[in-house]
Amino acid sequence: MRGELDTVIRLSSERAEITVEQTDEAGVTARKSMSAESFAKCVLGSRFDETAHHTGLLPENCIAATVSDGRTVYYIRHPRLCADVSYFGTEYPDFPLPRLVFAFGLDTQSGKVISRKLCVVKDERPTPETPTYYYPFSNVFQSSDICIGNNELPTYKDPARLHTLADYILRLPNNNDMFSETHNRLGLGYRDLLEHLKDKPSAYYYTDVLVPNGKTLKDFMNGR
Repeated sequence: MRGELDTVIRLSSERAEITVEQTDEAGVTARKSMSAESFAKCVLGSRFDETAHHTGLLPENCIAATVSDGRTVYYIRHPRLCADVSYFGTEYPDFPLPRLVFAFGLDTQSGKVISRKLCVVKDERPTPETPTYYYPFSNVFQSSDICIGNNELPTYKDPARLHTLADYILRLPNNNDMFSETHNRLGLGYRDLLEHLKDKPSAYYYTDVLVPNGKTLKDFMNGR
């Protein structure tokens, strides 16, 4: 080892001190005390990671993606303001909807969907501060997790096709689970709400139906 790189780090548990000693080619040793915080910043700042983490092709309308712990979460803004829905045997084709954002977590190895969430957002170009609202229908928990009952979700070896999952979930039969009349400003029951909305434009949600939940798109993406 060259002299100018001969560095010794001494840790004193009794005094909670860190001392760095460096000896040059002439044998002269310099000592410097530093805080644990400064030492940690020095170590972390010197880390070099050559590994690139590619997301691959993103699903259509994906506004963000988070890669961590063997999974990738894709945040997908549903492009359509309608869907084919059903409620206890009654079909509502092309039923109007507010703007929705889905969060789908995929296991990076198997392609299995390991998490699915949903929020209602203001119909505008999405930003972190875009307001969100209570989902006015059923099968969505307060935590934004989507309940799919005993239904099995497809596996996505190609994450680029994940955008099809939103329509798949919206087509699943609806019941009264997690429905609350307090989540629509009209105070209507589920059946009455569907009948009232079936011929309304999507903009009607924002003037007469949706109840703000006091959160933002950033809160949804941060799991709050």
